[in-house]
Amino acid sequence: MSREAQASREKSARIILGQAEVEIAQLFFEAAKSYENNPTALHLRAMNILYEGLKEKGALMVVPSNVVESMGLGGMMGAAALRQQTLSDANPKPASAAG
Repeated sequence: MSREAQASREKSARIILGQAEVEIAQLFFEAAKSYENNPTALHLRAMNILYEGLKEKGALMVVPSNVVESMGLGGMMGAAALRQQTLSDANPKPASAAG
């Protein structure tokens, strides 16, 4: 009897998970339709995904270069790196005294 109850609970859990997957797929389908003819909205959503992922401390995201280029972020990121390098060069760390 205990095994039957366990099997019944597992079956119910799998059915619930399967139904959730169907609902999730339907929501993704609807979201995709809303972005289909609105490249600006898709672009903003992609930028938001990047922002949300990168705001975590120590986060690292690998993004294909064509995505960065399509968002126009290459120039912005290059300018940010150049600014950081300029600031580092202007404020060099003091050399430690070697004995």
